[in-house]
Amino acid sequence: METPIAAPPTEPIPGRLPPKRPIRNALAIMVGLVVLCGLMLIALRLTRQGALPGVTLSDVELGGLEGSGLRDTVARVAEDSAAITLTVTRGPERVTTTAAELGYAIDVDRTVEAVLARGRQANPVAALADHIRSFAGTILVLPIQDVDDQRVDRWAVSAATDLSSPAIEGTVRFEGATAVRVDPQPGVRVLPEHLGEMARAALREGRDAELAAPSEPTAPRTSAADVDVLFAQAARAVSAPVTLSRGETALELTPGEIGTILRVEPGSEGGPALQLVADPAAVERVVDPARRASFEAEPVNARFSVAGGSVSISESGPGFRFDPVATARQVLELATRNGLREDELAGEVLQPSLTTEEARTLNITQQVSTFTTNHACCQGRVTNIHRIADLVDEAVIMPGETFSLNSHVGPRTPEKGFVEGGAIQHGEFVDEVGGGVSQFTTTMFNAAYFGGYDIIEHKPHSYYISRYPEGREATLNYPTVDLKFKNDSPHGILVQTSYSGTAITVSFWSTRWVTVESATGPRTNPTTADAIYRENDELPPGTEKVLQEGGRPGFDVVVTRVLRFPDGRAEQEQFRTTYLAEPRIVERNT
Repeated sequence: METPIAAPPTEPIPGRLPPKRPIRNALAIMVGLVVLCGLMLIALRLTRQGALPGVTLSDVELGGLEGSGLRDTVARVAEDSAAITLTVTRGPERVTTTAAELGYAIDVDRTVEAVLARGRQANPVAALADHIRSFAGTILVLPIQDVDDQRVDRWAVSAATDLSSPAIEGTVRFEGATAVRVDPQPGVRVLPEHLGEMARAALREGRDAELAAPSEPTAPRTSAADVDVLFAQAARAVSAPVTLSRGETALELTPGEIGTILRVEPGSEGGPALQLVADPAAVERVVDPARRASFEAEPVNARFSVAGGSVSISESGPGFRFDPVATARQVLELATRNGLREDELAGEVLQPSLTTEEARTLNITQQVSTFTTNHACCQGRVTNIHRIADLVDEAVIMPGETFSLNSHVGPRTPEKGFVEGGAIQHGEFVDEVGGGVSQFTTTMFNAAYFGGYDIIEHKPHSYYISRYPEGREATLNYPTVDLKFKNDSPHGILVQTSYSGTAITVSFWSTRWVTVESATGPRTNPTTADAIYRENDELPPGTEKVLQEGGRPGFDVVVTRVLRFPDGRAEQEQFRTTYLAEPRIVERNT
């Protein structure tokens, strides 16, 4: 039997790789480790519910918390965070706010999700690392925060305004008759944009913070040299009185009053930085009505007066009105200049509405017409007749002007001195304030009629009244019924009124320019009126009360006026009037 011969050792064959067993072994080990880690991660996730041990939110330990317990704890952290206080300081000045006021809040639900996500990440390595770290350390979870940027910015602007100190401008103030200088000082401006960013950063840290306000210096616009110039002017301004005169009257302003009137304002572009100005309102307060009364005056119009059948004209004169604006300019100029501190008082010169020269050109030299009507004495209506006569007396009507009695006198009121008197309203005799002025209206109508002037508007009474000339009379009621006539002559008219207890007279003075003839025609179309009965339950049954006797008939009448002019022209016009029959008015209870 042959003994087997051992084969010689195998030699590597050139060009071939060595066996791969070590690599395979390493891969197997790595796969095993991964599988082991995976199994460990799965085991840890299965055994660890809720937050991992060591998980901390804003210094609050959340490890092991889950469900409502975890959410309630996070909610308490959110509530505590809303009360975080931020204090901004600049020197001794402080402004404080809270996180809630700045719109800061922790999103509880999203923060809970962030807490539970630790150890449960999709990346197994990161998840396993959290689990391993939880055995020996702390896992810090940042809260999910929301901040209202607009509220932060508004707060930053407000806080910056409160903490800023504006530069103090140089100026001069007056304390009585003393000028006091105020030198300029730099200020500090807190920067709101930087302050807002600092507040956001402090909120993200989640704890109370005290912040030093970011700021920059601000320079005043004025300088000490500007104050030097202004102070010299101000001191000179209150160094002595200022005197303003008008005629024999002097207005002296004391240094203290001058200090009250003057104030400092920024200068105009291109001029001094500061300037003194005078305040017209202060002038008006200092020079009160009692002081102004000594030199203010109303203008004096030329006046016509009649005596002994001739007309004379008084002298007119200008008036004067105090002007605070002009006086303020004078005070400033006189008080700040070197030399005399006196001048004539400037103001508004008021010209009369009728000067003596203008009055002379109106040619009011003679009586051109006059008319008188009579009345019973001692009635309330007589007071009204006299009152309206006084208001019209000395009226001047210019050439071409239309005179309106209502416009000249205005409403007849007790405040103007009118009382109750007889009048006709809606065809019935009544008492009213101002009643009786139609007597004056009729008298003035006839003065204008016989003066030859153009009658523009008039209204006769509804019923004929025997004390008036038929067809030549007029009534008056404010504001609907008026007497208007036009001065269509080339001369002015002076209206003169006079009265007694039983008569009223109106005369026109001018230059005669036309001759007037008048004729009254016969009464035509006579009418009568039926009695008017009114029921009045307040009367005893079966009785009656006469309110108006009536009985006077109505009729028509035509008055003709002929105007004859110096050049031979003649004009004729007719005034047609219809008077109503006056009814008997009776109240009764049937």
